[in-house]
Amino acid sequence: YEDVRDCFTGQYRCHRHETLEKDHGRIEKRTYTTLPASEVFEQGEYRQWQGLRSLIQVEREISSLEGETRIDKQYYISSLPPEDCQLIGQYIRGHWGIENRLHWHLDVTFREDACRARKDYSATNLNTLRKFALAIVSGHKDKLSLRKRLFKAALNMDYLKKLLKI
Repeated sequence: YEDVRDCFTGQYRCHRHETLEKDHGRIEKRTYTTLPASEVFEQGEYRQWQGLRSLIQVEREISSLEGETRIDKQYYISSLPPEDCQLIGQYIRGHWGIENRLHWHLDVTFREDACRARKDYSATNLNTLRKFALAIVSGHKDKLSLRKRLFKAALNMDYLKKLLKI
């Protein structure tokens, strides 16, 4: 992490792509900067990362409508060529979109944030069961919402068998 972070000092040839979004009461400017791994490291230094071609820094400048500004930086490695900076940015955003949708369902459909399970591995075990249940009901397409599918499966053994394809 530190080696990748330290590469973004301006001494290497880089590619940049910027996006600007206004949503949820804030303005977010993202700057994607990519560096060719072959220019930064010697071949042997990243041998365990077979296919490594790009080092990526994403700088997010988040400004609230009240005037507060925060800057976050994240670092990534990729097998995509550094010239595809815009595509790399789309992949990174797409990954977080999937992650956010999953957490939204866990919070809203299962009310995971309100769960009081804290002892030993109970929170981890319940999270695994929720994700398993979410995968089952998400795979079945009907007109019901996920919450209603879960409720119907809890009450109707035939519907549950249909979801489980038994």
